[in-house]
Amino acid sequence: MKKPQVSIIIPTNNSGETVEECLKSIQGQDYPLCEVIIVDNFSNDGTLRTAREFGAKIIQHKGNPAQARNIGVNNSSGIYVLFLDSDMILSPTVVEECVERCKKEKIGMVIIPEVYVGRGFWSSCSAIWKNCYEEVAYTYRDRRDIMYHTLPRFFIREEIARAGMLDNSLHWGEDYDLYRKLVKINVREAESKSKIYHHELTSIRDTMIKNLRYGKSLPVFLQQTSERARREIFPSMFEHALLTFPKVFKNSSKSPSVIIGCAILFCIKSYSMMIGLLLE
Repeated sequence: MKKPQVSIIIPTNNSGETVEECLKSIQGQDYPLCEVIIVDNFSNDGTLRTAREFGAKIIQHKGNPAQARNIGVNNSSGIYVLFLDSDMILSPTVVEECVERCKKEKIGMVIIPEVYVGRGFWSSCSAIWKNCYEEVAYTYRDRRDIMYHTLPRFFIREEIARAGMLDNSLHWGEDYDLYRKLVKINVREAESKSKIYHHELTSIRDTMIKNLRYGKSLPVFLQQTSERARREIFPSMFEHALLTFPKVFKNSSKSPSVIIGCAILFCIKSYSMMIGLLLE
C-alpha cells in the first residue's frame, strides 16, 4: 500500500545560516514521501538558493509565521502536515514515527520533543535555560497548562482546516491558539519518541527583536483567550521561570558564567517583551 504524503512547511526570513541543515535533515528521513514548502518573507540572503538546491516548493509572502503556515497548508498536497522552523533539525525517524502513530492510534496531532542547541556563549545559555524549562514542564505536566512546554507540530491536514486554521493576527502564541482549537473539537494527541533539535539565536540583538515582536503581539493574543486564561498566563509563566532557575543552578553548578548568562538573557527577554507591549 502506498504511503501517505507528508507536507513539511517552513517559514523563512533571511534563514540562510540555518535552512541548509534543516533541509538536509528532511532529506535524511527514513520516510520517503515528504513535500517541502518554503514560505519566504522575501529573503535577501542565500535562503532561496538553498531551498531551490533541495527541490523545495517556494512561495513568497510578506507576513508573520502564522500567515506563512496557513499559506503552506493551503498549498500543500499531503495528508499530513509538519510545521518546522528553519533552525530546526529532525532526527531521522521523526516523520515515519508520527505517520505511524496517527494511523495506528487514530491520532490527529503529535507533539515532537525538542532539544535546544547552542552555538556560542549566548545561544548555549539560552539552550540550557530552555532545556531546563522543558524538564520542569514535564515534571509538572499533570497540573500545568501545555502552553509551558512543547506543543504539537505534526497534524492531519484536514483537522487544521476543521479547527479554522491558525490565527493570522497572532505573532505570538499562534501555535497554542491552534492547539486549543483542536482540543475543543476533540482531536486526539500523542507524543513521539523521536526528537527535533532546535538551534537557539546567537545574537543578543536578534533575541531582543524577537521578544519585542512577541510583546507587541500579546494584546491580540490575550483578546483571543478566555478571561480565566488571561488571569492565569502571566502568573503561571513567572512561577514556571522560578522553578527553572534551581534546575539551571543544578545543571550548571560548575559553570558560574553560564548561570549568570542565563539570568541576563532572562532579563533581556522579559524586558524586551514588556517594552514591546508598551510600544503597542
